[in-house]
Amino acid sequence: MEKAKETWIEEQCQGIEENLRENNSKKAYQLVKELTCSKQGRTTIIQDKAGKCLTGKQDIQKRWTEYCSKLYTHTIIGDPKVLDVHAPTNNDSYPILREEVEATVKSLKKGKSAGVDNISSQLVQAGGEAMIDMLLIICNKIWQTREWPSPWTQSLIITLPKRGNLQLCQNYRTISLISHPSKVMLRILLNRLKPQADG
Repeated sequence: MEKAKETWIEEQCQGIEENLRENNSKKAYQLVKELTCSKQGRTTIIQDKAGKCLTGKQDIQKRWTEYCSKLYTHTIIGDPKVLDVHAPTNNDSYPILREEVEATVKSLKKGKSAGVDNISSQLVQAGGEAMIDMLLIICNKIWQTREWPSPWTQSLIITLPKRGNLQLCQNYRTISLISHPSKVMLRILLNRLKPQADG
């Protein structure tokens, strides 16, 4: 058993060196992390607002939904003077261009986790012309109707433990994984709004 462990460690070290020689620091770092980090166990107990321990899967999901809803619900108070200065422009009538979709698809970062639709950025980019055509149609439909497809409005929330009592929701960092096709539309909107915000 000990010999097998030594052989495995030696293979991992060779893998690290090989990846560093090939300038693949991401893979090398992953291998180092596998060798040196011990996995932290996940707690299956979360406390509700009153401090009562919840152990049932549905109760825990309900608590996380409640916590995230409160966490991401903000009241935005706009300054009327600022809102009057930046009146909407006539750009609303311009359709989304194929070039905008192509540039946005090309700019999607690789290696990011997929959202609830399980579509990765690499899959969107590998879709080629057919994917660009489909996204162009969907984005223009959203632009005209101002209604988003329901799968694009959903996200997968991942919880990452921080320090402290892991039975408390606030001791977790939450990451929202959104659909990569919806990121295309969001980036196009951002690019169109930037000049107005800067001006």
